[in-house]
Amino acid sequence: MKERKCVVVDAYSTGRYLPEEFKRYGIGTVHVMSAAQIPPIFQAHFNADLYDELIRPGERMGYDDIVEYHLQALQGREFEFVIAGCESGVELADSLSERLGLPSNGTALSAARRDKARLFCALTYAGVRSIRQVVSDNAVEIASWRREAKFDEIVIKPLNSTGTEDVFFCSTDSDIQRALSAIVGKTNRVGALNRFALGQEKINGQQYTVNAVSIHGDAFVTEAWTYDTVPIEGASSVCSLERLLDGSEPIVQELSDYLKRALQALQILEGPAHAEIIVDHRGPVLVDFGARLQGTMSAKARTMALGHNHITLTAWRYADPEGFGEYMRMRGPYKRNAHALCVSLISDTGGVVAGYPGLQAIRKLPSFADAIAFVPIGEELVPTIDLASTPGIVYLVNSDMNQLNDDYHKLREMQMDQVFELVARDSQ
Repeated sequence: MKERKCVVVDAYSTGRYLPEEFKRYGIGTVHVMSAAQIPPIFQAHFNADLYDELIRPGERMGYDDIVEYHLQALQGREFEFVIAGCESGVELADSLSERLGLPSNGTALSAARRDKARLFCALTYAGVRSIRQVVSDNAVEIASWRREAKFDEIVIKPLNSTGTEDVFFCSTDSDIQRALSAIVGKTNRVGALNRFALGQEKINGQQYTVNAVSIHGDAFVTEAWTYDTVPIEGASSVCSLERLLDGSEPIVQELSDYLKRALQALQILEGPAHAEIIVDHRGPVLVDFGARLQGTMSAKARTMALGHNHITLTAWRYADPEGFGEYMRMRGPYKRNAHALCVSLISDTGGVVAGYPGLQAIRKLPSFADAIAFVPIGEELVPTIDLASTPGIVYLVNSDMNQLNDDYHKLREMQMDQVFELVARDSQ
């Protein structure tokens, strides 16, 4: 029997689970790195033993050199597909898949899939609603743009970061100066230098997260969740709660129609996509996007609620394209098997984590499904200002909405010093 092989670029974040999923189909994985070093935020979770081979470029290589280096390393071997494991691998996966003649989104709009400014330009060019914006490294220029556009408040963020890093809501010139000082010149969590900042109009409405998997240009929405936030002083806001919607709800159809148009505008023909969309009085508009799997999620809890998850469907699409396509076309909108909440814990305190005394009580909640991304023992818990500083995430799943809501309120009543045992750094 012919040996089946694939390539995953930067299998970090949620992408680290892909090798085991592909193995279920008898597909071995070669891991390709877009940079010589794994970004620090992902190092602790990377397991080299999951891969048949690791290919790492040299230090200080330019992007074109990295592409050629990997093409030479992969030359003469047969692979079924190339897929990005996380945000930093998107452009290289596009380049390798295109050059190797494998299923690909191509390179024409690769930059727009990563650079938020180019992304919104691509949407506008295709006639898809997008957010008004400005790109600059100058606070005075952005402040002038805000006044000329008559925006009471704007959002300032990096062009290609992840995990809601350095997102600021700004309503004064001093707010804008503070945001630019924090963003420009900083190397972000995925290892990219922020040379500019992106200023955008602030859209006021209900926010949603929507996932999809595409095959040969057909996009299938796999799930949609409401996305509620709370304001954070000194930053912008952080996610507090996501609630799973049923695929039959009218808003899901509206979100799906908009996302499919956005995917076409970005020439996403193959593979997973993760979108954040706000719906206001004018309808849906994209606020963030990734041509990859959703990060920081519980596959277990989502499978309990949906019968599948973004990882399993993505693996199915690549391992068995015919079976996946036939099933997705026949099934229609996805169905929710149970109600589900994704609860982000929010901390207003700090300290070194010495244990999780409250986790046992959380696990006893009738709706408890999973707990992920808890700050590891020995690491520091800090006040929450973005996704990366969220101390932990708890999933609740139940077919009984009353029980689910009761468990949610019990969870919210717990203080962080009840969930975590915290000690001062100097006492270690």
